[in-house]
Amino acid sequence: MRSTHLPTIAKVRFLVGALGERLEWWSTRFTLPESKRSLEIVFPRTAARAALESVTEAARRTHDDSLDPFSFHLFRLPIHLEDRLAGHLAQPELPLSWPPATKEAIVTELERVAGASGPVVEQGPRRLGQPDKLNQAAAFKDVAAAYLTAARGGFRVTPYFKHEA
Repeated sequence: MRSTHLPTIAKVRFLVGALGERLEWWSTRFTLPESKRSLEIVFPRTAARAALESVTEAARRTHDDSLDPFSFHLFRLPIHLEDRLAGHLAQPELPLSWPPATKEAIVTELERVAGASGPVVEQGPRRLGQPDKLNQAAAFKDVAAAYLTAARGGFRVTPYFKHEA
């Protein structure tokens, strides 16, 4: 995977994390405007990264509860991708943008990432392909589209990648 996809992964993870908070898919508040102010006191230079890491952990637990341990998803990628993403996020000059405050604005941002098409998904866990697909930027557009469909439809979805049995 080229490093040019790492910003897309981080952006989708942060946006979906924030969307999940607004829709109460997980019961955290790390990406809300009032949390931003609090985190900036404790982490003046890395508040956005702290929020991203915190909401990622909450979303990871929620996703892991509905999937088997051999699946990968937006919040638990194969170790080589997680390592590269962590290295990318550790760059001090990284421009990590805080997610928008409202659900509607988050949806608009996700629409920009997802583009015009995406997978058809329904409620619950939905397999989007093999784990090697995660090496392509298109996988994260599909993930963004799946969460958009769920947000618009008023249900929860857990898009994942797994080797066929």
